[in-house]
Amino acid sequence: RIRSCVASSFFEQSSRPKWRTSKMPEEQKNVLEVIVFENSHKDVVNNSPFCVKIFLYMKAAEVPHDFPKPKVWDLGPRGKLPYAKFADGSVVPDSAIIIQKVQAMGFDLDGVLSDEQKVQSRLIVATLEERFYFALLYLYYQHPKNWPLTHKLFFGNLPFRLRWLISRSARKGALSALHGQGTGRRPVDEVVAINNKVIDDLADLLGDKPNFFDTPKLTTADVVAYAMLDKALYPPLPFNPIGDHLKTKLNLLAFLDAITKAYFPSVYEARQSSSSSSSAPPKKK
Repeated sequence: RIRSCVASSFFEQSSRPKWRTSKMPEEQKNVLEVIVFENSHKDVVNNSPFCVKIFLYMKAAEVPHDFPKPKVWDLGPRGKLPYAKFADGSVVPDSAIIIQKVQAMGFDLDGVLSDEQKVQSRLIVATLEERFYFALLYLYYQHPKNWPLTHKLFFGNLPFRLRWLISRSARKGALSALHGQGTGRRPVDEVVAINNKVIDDLADLLGDKPNFFDTPKLTTADVVAYAMLDKALYPPLPFNPIGDHLKTKLNLLAFLDAITKAYFPSVYEARQSSSSSSSAPPKKK
């Protein structure tokens, strides 16, 4: 995967991070500690889709875990988040490998799938993480209409001098990753057309099912689809034709809303409140 340490975690909270500590019952021993940035925006699960992926998988698979407070600016062995420390002492710096290790320990959301469905799941995940992700990176970091908001959201809380130094470095890394992968060399119309087709295909695959394989619990494909598609909607961007196209797919919107409500209720409530406020008629003076 062509991804610099900055670009791979491009939605990370770039201000001095607040860290989440999640307490588990004493009788339920944690199998891993997950190091992620805690997001400061009430209507966003996390600025990094890969952190959202880990958040959701841990919740859906009911994995006993903790979010400890690490050293400041602890970005793990590969300089990116999320990464995990397992009870056996191993340190795993990649969301996909974290999930593989957790699955091997018995927390396998894909255990109910047939061999054919597992192949389909891997193809969905690959399309979203190796193609759609870079369209999001393109929108947030490369498109000039969106960069000012990205700069404000992700770097606005840093001290002035650090803000420009770190944001410049982050954008340079993101643009380099986009150029190397190829999406950054395309005109915006091509990027939009290619990834809107991904949304069309996902909507067709989902149909009227509650999730992609109509399973009692979410599967990895559902987890990754949520993590990536949700970032196409939140936070709202000034220029977002991909998010606008996603809003026309009512089944995908219902899929996303159901997961947000079930697993991230505070975010769901914040979004509902924000939506109600924005749709309310202005008060008469």
